Amino acid sequence: MAALTVAAVLGLSLAGSGYWALWRSGKTDPATTMPSALAAFPERRPLAEFILVDDEKGVFDLKSLESRWSFIFFGFMYCPDICPTTLYDLSQVKRELVALGIAEDDIQFVFISVDPERDKAAQIKRYVHYFDASFLGATGSIGQLTNLTRQLGAPFRAEPETAENVYEVTHSSAVYLVDPLVQYAGVISPPFVASEVAADFEALYRQSIEPSVALRP
Repeated sequence: MAALTVAAVLGLSLAGSGYWALWRSGKTDPATTMPSALAAFPERRPLAEFILVDDEKGVFDLKSLESRWSFIFFGFMYCPDICPTTLYDLSQVKRELVALGIAEDDIQFVFISVDPERDKAAQIKRYVHYFDASFLGATGSIGQLTNLTRQLGAPFRAEPETAENVYEVTHSSAVYLVDPLVQYAGVISPPFVASEVAADFEALYRQSIEPSVALRP
């Protein structure tokens, strides 16, 4: 657990220095970067049934996503950079959203480990609570995880071991947004600027209450 704490602390340092080591399915061209932090879908797709185990060793499924907006990030606890940095950034996003008047009960942040061999429920709980006590954690078998990640377009794979039980897990660096009706609503791509993510989400959130509100261009 000490190693995981060190990784989390390192992530905070990386976030403060502005350092990013991102894995993405292709190279990013700055000229084509979207102006909005949040890419909201004009048409949302309901998620199909899935089942995972949450950080309390209970069931995490479709019902766990009902009635609130969910920010979902896939990663693993031994991740040295992307995961702790993103969780830190999401804690700042949450702070910004609350400051904008969005109720904490209307949003939730979920870290789903795609390394079930090493990441266990109790450890995941301690790990995510290092960043924010309200953050949720979950994991499942490779088959269960793939059922959900394929729906969201969030690829992952375990790389070959470099030593016994030592390996990296390649995964998406994006955050996936699911609405209170459990529909896939959008993607938040790095680098994450908390104030920009919060502003984009607030527009989407207000639009769901007041349809005349438009997203920030």
